[in-house]
Amino acid sequence: MKTYNPPICPFCGRIVSKPTYLPIGFSDLEAGICECGSVYVCDVTGHNRGTAFVEALLIACAGDWDFAWDLEYDEDYKEVWIENYDFESHSILPSSEKKRGVLCFLKLADEIREVKRDKLENLFKKPNKNGNIPKVEKRKLSKNEIMDLIEKDEISLLIAYHVAEPLNLHLLQKFLYYPEIIFRKKVIVTLGKIAQVLVHIYPEKILELIKRLIYASADSAASAWGALEAVGEIIRNTEERFSLFIRNLLAFMDYQEYRPYVLYALFRIAEKNPSILKKHSYLKLLNYIENNPPEIQGLILKIFEKLNSKEILSYLNKIDPEETFEFFNYETFSLEKVFLKDLLESIKKEF
Repeated sequence: MKTYNPPICPFCGRIVSKPTYLPIGFSDLEAGICECGSVYVCDVTGHNRGTAFVEALLIACAGDWDFAWDLEYDEDYKEVWIENYDFESHSILPSSEKKRGVLCFLKLADEIREVKRDKLENLFKKPNKNGNIPKVEKRKLSKNEIMDLIEKDEISLLIAYHVAEPLNLHLLQKFLYYPEIIFRKKVIVTLGKIAQVLVHIYPEKILELIKRLIYASADSAASAWGALEAVGEIIRNTEERFSLFIRNLLAFMDYQEYRPYVLYALFRIAEKNPSILKKHSYLKLLNYIENNPPEIQGLILKIFEKLNSKEILSYLNKIDPEETFEFFNYETFSLEKVFLKDLLESIKKEF
């Protein structure tokens, strides 16, 4: 019987456990964290080394993308690659048995790792957030059952069915394209509440969902409808876990037809977690104040009001105060008429 050597951390000499999915990062590559604090990522093909390196760096930095890209090789972190790795047996094969798989080990400098240690530990904590969720059988819900539960605001029951069978997310996703706006908004908010619980149980399912929503929105043959807003709602309800996808939302601002969806998503994030949005290039939104419809201008004003950002002040003269737009109120789940002059006066008073 052949016996192969398990991989050993090049920084401390410990045997490391088999890579698995980690609830942070941006790819589907398996990864792990050694007791010494080094991060390792598996690329089974050997052709995605760049992705494996970025994944390792991002995980080591607790998902802080901007922080990660400011680090310098050899001074702030070190990396070591281990070749001939076989994922199935979690072994380093002898040179006579060629295997394309590789492991990327990365370790931050001690003082930098200490800065991110608490945040990294918090990301991996699994608090009991489903203690009040009822027990239900594991099964796929029907379309009518989901609609009925949403209309009756049976959120805890919906969460329970998704905890029991996360495949229900696929059917729920389809309702993001429901033609009636009020029900569609209820689906978006419901999905955010489900994600808030599910992220501690099946984080990989939430990551997959976000990717599906972004890919679907980018498909020119499809409509974004509630997909981008749902991404915002998930980010809103999962704190910093998936905040790196704010970059993807902002990228959709370059396309006129996506702007209302993006701005509603960002507004919901700014409303609950303004500090998270401020870590990204939110000032880019100021480029869309001039020569845009009142709805776009109004939503940008509301976002900057929630962010308490004074940068908006020098752009107020570019907005016609006599214009109005329809704003969806998430408290009442209804559309309301908003006068831009009221928003402008509110912002001027605040600053």
